[in-house]
Amino acid sequence: MNVSRARVGALAALVALPVSAWLVQSPARAVVTSTWNVESYKDFDAGEANNAFITSLGEVKPGWATARTDVEVDGVWAAVRLSDGTALLGTDDDGAIYRVRKNRAEKLATVPDVVAVVSLAVGSGNTVYAGTMPAGQIWKVDTRSGKVAKLAELPAAETVWSLALAPDGKTLYAGSGPKGTLFAVDTGSGKARIALETGDKRIMSLAVTSDGAVWVGTSNSALVFRYDAKKKSARAMADFAGNEIAALAADGAGVVVAANEFEEPSTSGIKTAAAVRKAEKKPDPGQKAKRPATGSKPGADSAPSSSADVQRKHARKGKGTLYRVGGDGRIDQLQALTQTYFTSVVVTEKGRVFAGAGDKGRIYMVDTDHSVSTAYDVKERIVAALMYDPSAGLSFATSDGSAYYRSTGPAKQSSYTSKVWDTKASSRFGRLAWRGAGKLVLETRSGNTAEPSKGWSAWAAPRGSDRDGGGGSSAKVVSPAGRYFQFRVRFAGDPSAVLRSAQLYYLPQNRPTEIDDVTVSETGAKALATTATGVTKPRSPVLKVKWKASNPDSDKTTYQLDVRREGEVLWRPINTGKKPVTKTKYDWNTETFPDGWYRLRVTGSDRAANSADRALDSYRISALFRVDNQRPEIDGLTVRYPRASARAVDALSSIAEMSYSVDDGPWRLGTTRDGLFDDLAEMLQIQLPSRLSSGVHTLSIRVADSAGNIGSASVTFRIK
Repeated sequence: MNVSRARVGALAALVALPVSAWLVQSPARAVVTSTWNVESYKDFDAGEANNAFITSLGEVKPGWATARTDVEVDGVWAAVRLSDGTALLGTDDDGAIYRVRKNRAEKLATVPDVVAVVSLAVGSGNTVYAGTMPAGQIWKVDTRSGKVAKLAELPAAETVWSLALAPDGKTLYAGSGPKGTLFAVDTGSGKARIALETGDKRIMSLAVTSDGAVWVGTSNSALVFRYDAKKKSARAMADFAGNEIAALAADGAGVVVAANEFEEPSTSGIKTAAAVRKAEKKPDPGQKAKRPATGSKPGADSAPSSSADVQRKHARKGKGTLYRVGGDGRIDQLQALTQTYFTSVVVTEKGRVFAGAGDKGRIYMVDTDHSVSTAYDVKERIVAALMYDPSAGLSFATSDGSAYYRSTGPAKQSSYTSKVWDTKASSRFGRLAWRGAGKLVLETRSGNTAEPSKGWSAWAAPRGSDRDGGGGSSAKVVSPAGRYFQFRVRFAGDPSAVLRSAQLYYLPQNRPTEIDDVTVSETGAKALATTATGVTKPRSPVLKVKWKASNPDSDKTTYQLDVRREGEVLWRPINTGKKPVTKTKYDWNTETFPDGWYRLRVTGSDRAANSADRALDSYRISALFRVDNQRPEIDGLTVRYPRASARAVDALSSIAEMSYSVDDGPWRLGTTRDGLFDDLAEMLQIQLPSRLSSGVHTLSIRVADSAGNIGSASVTFRIK
């Protein structure tokens, strides 16, 4: 967060005349000390983490290193990890299963006459079970020889979307579609029986919990069931808004659920129940997610400007949410994504939750303190499957660019680099303070270009580190003065290190409020003002003074107004009242000032926001404008019927118009001897009505100058 200071600028205006002005600034130095704070997730997320991750609590921690193995197939649908560390990947390469070991991928086996192997489960010995699409078949795969043998073909099933082995290893549970049927398959004989009919379209995910229960996640209605294998009975545990339970992971006697709300089309191309409800404008009855504000935590991304859909299992638009569902039915939301969805989930023995996303190649972690972070961020777009082993850690397979990753432990080189901070002016840097734990190595650099380049200073460690009583540290920044600043922290191989906040103290070069576009507007003369009848509003002596100001420091600015009459030397202050002027306009009552031509000066000062030795003043002087509050004089009004004449004179403004009235009759316009109103003195001529009756009459005249002042006179005359 930037501690900035306010400036407002202003000056006076002129009667539609362009400004001719000068800008002057005093040689004061700078402004009050400013700070830049980096302490929230949003603050840290503006920077770049290298082998590190940022939590939703606003902490930066060292991450994990990975080893990547390329897999030359179009898409990975399922993956399992064997006890010896070998990974098997089910792919859409005509039913091929790939084996990854010793950082090398090779084809292990091929299930005949199928498009893809979409589910896998590890059995006893050297056996892995594979579920296929289409044909609804389950195959036994020998992990050593690669030989395959059909175990079962599920009746009325087209795809075996999910597999889970019972704790005794004798029963294999298979989630199928398109009728949402759970089958229990005897691993010895291959005999299959229906364990549960969900009433939904597909069973996308299965998990076996510590109490032996089988949890079932469905599509298209996003339902979660708990199947009691001993009682051979099931109970619906949750109904989520959206249309798919993409993954389940055992968590004690409950599960962690990855529920998704997809846009159409669905995986099968058939409109889901959620889509039908939306079309019919019916509310979704399921548990609704609470989406975080954009940028507030990991996964709370803004909407992309455009995206291309890839027609695969995970290449859909949607929003995902993680929930924990207890064995007692309690539901707690753990994480919600705003622009993508979840594909897979695992839970560690310590209770950490890792969840793979269907876009941006991210794996999110929900820690035991409920903080959320992006634990892994790889170049492939889709994280297709996650695997976890307490001794080996996390591994995962990606699709849309297929690869296999395995964690190799804490990263040896983890760092975080802040965004480039713009101090808005050349600044001197003071101390850098930070809070954290473990081995942290901080460095800074500075420059005068928005992007770090050759002209920037080298990374340098602050000097004179001190610790405060609250566990924080600070040191003097040695980077030279500049407009832009950046810091980085290296975690020095300490997996327990954490950075919680950083604060930079700096002193920007003070800059004055620049004032321009000064205008002073007078009321001016109203057209045909001398012919007005009835009650009229008196002419106002107030001039409208306006100016524009540019305040680069945004610090508080006050304004002083002074005027100087043409031909005089000294400036006279305008009394603007007890409160200082802070707006960029002022109404100046000129009644106490003599008529004449003036210039107006507006001085802007930031003394209210700076010490006296650092404050800056600047001013602008307007072009000439007039102050004219005196009425024109009328001399020598005489009548020689049927004509009358007079002389009108004004000291400053030209005579603009004249009108007359006979015997309080209507006012009529008169003229001058030459027919023009263009001088400070004019000879007036009036042609009186030709049929006035005999007797005494009164002639009244009004004269207005170009400033709007009106003078008047009258005379009595007799017609014989």
